[in-house]
Amino acid sequence: MRQKDIMQFLAYRLVVISIIVLMLTFGKSVLLPLAMATIFALAMATPTRYLEKKGLSRSWAATICLLLALLILSGVFLFISAQVINFRNDFPQLENKFNELIVDAQNFIQDHLHVSPAVIQENIDPLLKKLLNETPNVVGSMISFFSSSMLLGVFTFIYTLMILIYKDNIGTFLNVSFRHLEGGAVAQIINKTQNVIKGYLNGLLIEMLIVASCLALGFSIVGAKYAILLAVISAMMNVVPYLGFITAAIISVIITFATNSPHAAIWVGIISIIVHLIDSNIILPVLVGNKVSINALATIVSVFIGSLIWGIPGMFLAVPTVAIFKVIFDEIPNLHHWGVLLGGRPKPPKLKKKPVVKA
Repeated sequence: MRQKDIMQFLAYRLVVISIIVLMLTFGKSVLLPLAMATIFALAMATPTRYLEKKGLSRSWAATICLLLALLILSGVFLFISAQVINFRNDFPQLENKFNELIVDAQNFIQDHLHVSPAVIQENIDPLLKKLLNETPNVVGSMISFFSSSMLLGVFTFIYTLMILIYKDNIGTFLNVSFRHLEGGAVAQIINKTQNVIKGYLNGLLIEMLIVASCLALGFSIVGAKYAILLAVISAMMNVVPYLGFITAAIISVIITFATNSPHAAIWVGIISIIVHLIDSNIILPVLVGNKVSINALATIVSVFIGSLIWGIPGMFLAVPTVAIFKVIFDEIPNLHHWGVLLGGRPKPPKLKKKPVVKA
């Protein structure tokens, strides 16, 4: 291939990628709930089909499944909202605790690091006061996030219901649009995608319950005030690979340090690390790892890209989206090398033992 052809090839791909990113960014209000609805519809297809076999119409089967899922999610949402409101009511007490910590930190710097009070007042005090002033905004942002999530959930519910009802139309559209693919590749892609997403979400839900239970038990033992709230938030943030655990652990330690003793905060950090190690090495590979075979590099890059385009929901959608692309790449011969790039490490070939020749 000539250099001019290579440049044209790269320029064409770059333009297409740029257009896709712009569409995803400016069409977030429409495409984000649609993307989440697609993931949930793939997961809800099996229970919906089961109710259809029991004699219910597709509309009723889809509605019942979604209402049950919505009931569970609403319970979790109401619990977290109530805990966040209690946390906001206790904020004056937390503010006093932070002020005491600031004074202790200043005394420690003066006594042990021999920094003059003038230097502390000029350089460190403005930073600490700014941090203290921003804390109410953080709590307000949490409440605002949960409020906006309700609106996103409404549109996601409607889109999911429509996708489940008109899934035959969507399947026919895909089969006709990609009829040039050989060997019924479209049907295989749809079936494998549904199995991957269903296994991923089911495994993720069980993992969240296990992690939340372990953290709640550990935090309660060490006397953390908001043990259940911190455990639930940590389990939910753990859905985001790597970054979620680090952020949740830092938040848990800071809140425990402000509401309890430093000894309890240290134990909260230790418990978070232990549970994360058990989760990443035992629970996650068993429940989720065998459903989504994506390497760590692809996971991290997809999470960062998802956060840049769609924020927190984009981080949640990153892994299942990459998993869907991997299924597509694996089924299409011309794109198989992309599936290899996203997949795990290939297993080394087994060496055959040479027969021993007796003299």
